[in-house]
Amino acid sequence: MSHRCSVWMLLSSVVLLAACGHVQEPRSVRLVQAAEFNQRAQHAFRQGQYQRAVTLYGQALQLDIAIEYVDGIAINTLNLAKVNQVSGKTAQAEQLLDQLLNDQALHYAPMHLAEAAVQKALLRLQEKDAVAAAIWAGKAADWCGPDCKLSGVIANVRAGIALRMNDGEQALFWSDRALAANRDVPLEQANALRLQASARLMMNAPGDALRLAQAALNIDKSLGLPEKIHQDLLLLAQAHERLGQDEQAGQFRQRAARIAAASVK
Repeated sequence: MSHRCSVWMLLSSVVLLAACGHVQEPRSVRLVQAAEFNQRAQHAFRQGQYQRAVTLYGQALQLDIAIEYVDGIAINTLNLAKVNQVSGKTAQAEQLLDQLLNDQALHYAPMHLAEAAVQKALLRLQEKDAVAAAIWAGKAADWCGPDCKLSGVIANVRAGIALRMNDGEQALFWSDRALAANRDVPLEQANALRLQASARLMMNAPGDALRLAQAALNIDKSLGLPEKIHQDLLLLAQAHERLGQDEQAGQFRQRAARIAAASVK
């Protein structure tokens, strides 16, 4: 896994949103039903049951649409897009995001529009289109504002864009900002550390990359995230290889291969 082809994977964290807003009479029963579908969908996703998650999020979305619960419509549209993106259905994910971003009838919260723009940026990175990804990251930042909870996520995306553009300095700049903004978000901390490790490899500093990738691995193991652990181990293998430590590099590749073979989501 080279640092260039793995940029989207380094950033592909998935934080699904809970649709647990205000319960307002006389809509309370349907809101509760939608929230229950949302919770069941999150559980299905964590179990790797992507099609079931899509079905349940779709049911929650239909209830939200029926009562015009705007926050719920945004949340479950975003969740559906995320599940489709992770399961490789990028065209469906794109369509859902476009529905949200281009909706002229309803007015969504800036935070939800920022989240949609972040997902669009990740889709463009997945297609190796750094220029388009940068445009969407800029839109996300505009909707987000300076102090919103997505600022660290956006900084990580911008670090990934810099990596795609072979700009190690900018990747370090943005990932440093991501670390500062994500002190209480271990998942995004690990993403930032992984991006920094890739940047250090790009800048021919494998010793620093080794330290950063190990720190990311420690977090990802504590969170129990197989795909992230796999990425960390491959980065550690690359760092050892650059240091001329072929035996250690081989050991880390073997560990990564075992995780990949386990196929646990």
